[in-house]
Amino acid sequence: MLRINCIAYRQFCASKSASSPSAGTLCVIISNPFKMRNIIILTLLLFISCEKKEGENLKKLEVGMKTEDVAGTPNFQKIDYSLKENYFDSLAKNINPNRKYQYWQYVAYHQSSNSETYTVLKEGGDSLLRKRINEKPRPNYNSGIFFGGHPNFRCNYVVIIDKGKISNLKTEEEFRDFLGTIDNLEEAMLLARTYGYILDDDIRGSQYRNLQNGFELRLMKYHEFPIRKESVEIKISNDGFIKTKSRGIYCEGSNCRW
Repeated sequence: MLRINCIAYRQFCASKSASSPSAGTLCVIISNPFKMRNIIILTLLLFISCEKKEGENLKKLEVGMKTEDVAGTPNFQKIDYSLKENYFDSLAKNINPNRKYQYWQYVAYHQSSNSETYTVLKEGGDSLLRKRINEKPRPNYNSGIFFGGHPNFRCNYVVIIDKGKISNLKTEEEFRDFLGTIDNLEEAMLLARTYGYILDDDIRGSQYRNLQNGFELRLMKYHEFPIRKESVEIKISNDGFIKTKSRGIYCEGSNCRW
């Protein structure tokens, strides 16, 4: 059976449409009517297949959300992490990558007006390979994950050694692939953070419950213009599929600065 990568196909179509508008939705220019008919049929079947797969993921997640959590109670619990202690770095302790690497490290980078520091928060694999990482990147707002801070700057990034090659993972998308299967609450919170959902000290932005096939979080979405805090329900399956639903704005104005 022919297997087609739906995401890759859509990206290909998008690039063709951008470079050649006359290509149309079929991504090709062809004059033979019989071939055109076959292309149309193939295209319809492809998109039906993609929609079916996405629907199955949604159904799988929804079924899990209707079950009781692992502890046997459907009640939400408060997330036991402190904003004052930089919970982004604290979450690193339970990172479990998608696959085995020769070596990997999750790093926190901090820069001030007169200094910069690199702190390895978690590492795995053969620690003897760590000495091979001689050059340190200088992340900025265009390269890194979970960046922030003012006037100082901070962010995180991942370094991996795989098949003897050293690589730096510095984007949210690369980090999601690195996490892979969501094994614990900390990974679920890190995944949610890559989509802009963060912990708050208000209970409406700091709750969770474990489910048989994933996690349900209640975190905060911060809006700057105007300043608002929005409570968001986030459903995350173990395979990294995510679905969100707004629970409403619970804080507005200058008192809501995060």
